[in-house]
Amino acid sequence: MNKQDQLEHLNQIFYVDLGLCGCGDPEGAYDLVRDLLSLCPLYEEHRWEKAEELTGGGPAHHIVMSTLDTAGLIEHGSNINGSWLTAKGTWFLDASKDVPFSRFDDAGLPHDSGETCTDQCWQTPPELPAQSEARA
Repeated sequence: MNKQDQLEHLNQIFYVDLGLCGCGDPEGAYDLVRDLLSLCPLYEEHRWEKAEELTGGGPAHHIVMSTLDTAGLIEHGSNINGSWLTAKGTWFLDASKDVPFSRFDDAGLPHDSGETCTDQCWQTPPELPAQSEARA
C-alpha cells in the first residue's frame, strides 16, 4: 500500500466508518482515537481506567468506545472496558502514527471503483521486492 492509499484508507475510517466530521476539533478526535487504540487491550493493567479518563467517563465513554466497536476498530466480550484491537484497529493505529491529520486534506476515499474495503485492506502489506533489493 503506497502512502496515498494509506491516507485514503485512514480518511475512510475516520470520516465514513467512524462517522466523524471535519468541523470542530477533528485533529483532536484523530489523536483521541489513536490514543485509545494504543491502550488496547484495555483489560490489561487496568488500561480501561485511562480510556475512561481520556473520554470523560460515563455515557461519553460508552458512546466513544461503542463507536470504535461499531467501526470495527475494537471488539469486546461481555464489557466494553475489556476491548482489544481488531486487524483494522491495528492497521489504523500503525498508520495513524505515520500520518499527521494535516495530510487529510490531500486525500479522497480509497477504491475509485466504489468498492468497499475488505479484510485485505487491513493486512500489513508484504515488503516490496524493490525495498529488499535496495538493502542487499
